[in-house]
Amino acid sequence: MTLGLVTDTGAARPYAGAAPNLLGLVSDFRVGALEPGEWPDLVEATLRRYPEVRRAELLNEPEIFNGLPPERYVEEFLQPAYARIRARLPGVAVVAAAPAGDRRRAPERFRRMTDAGADDVCDYRAVHVYFDDTRALAAIAGATRRPILVTETGTSDPGLHVRWATEVVPRIRGALGAETVFWYVLLESAALAGRPVGYSYPGSSVIAADPDAAGQPQAAPGSGLYPLLTGGR
Repeated sequence: MTLGLVTDTGAARPYAGAAPNLLGLVSDFRVGALEPGEWPDLVEATLRRYPEVRRAELLNEPEIFNGLPPERYVEEFLQPAYARIRARLPGVAVVAAAPAGDRRRAPERFRRMTDAGADDVCDYRAVHVYFDDTRALAAIAGATRRPILVTETGTSDPGLHVRWATEVVPRIRGALGAETVFWYVLLESAALAGRPVGYSYPGSSVIAADPDAAGQPQAAPGSGLYPLLTGGR
């Protein structure tokens, strides 16, 4: 399980002093096939290890990382896990996995998940948004009756971090009626990941991999978003 953290933008002074939100992402990051018969047990065991998680997104871009088209994902993974969580962990809200986050594929794959019945077996629909396109966002918003969480957004250009957070994120939130928007990624490095990381991941980071001389977190190189999020610290 990975835990996503972001600050809400509802404060009078944008971002500063805002409370964090927590989302659990239940996934197997060994890219490839998953066993449907083992999935409900894995989900339950994972969530019991993290009782603080009240919302859980089940898999991450399943068609890309696990070879699961929307129809298989809903039938073999989302529906059985939703039934298990409702029966044994009723306090946990189920978030259907976000499909791909690019402008071309996201609306169509999101609609296919809806057509496969995703809205009937989740509490929230997740979406990844790495684009600024009101027509594509409107297509996504019109394709579900469930509330939407943006579980990934951002830009890999550190010089554009502040603009994306202050100008693009409000447009995304408004177009989707999104309750929460999570930035991807707050902190990424090869040392933390234990493996090489994609070229764009460090560029998306808000927090530097190494602390400052006093041992405190500091802004990632070229990014002005961390001081904005923390009120200038």
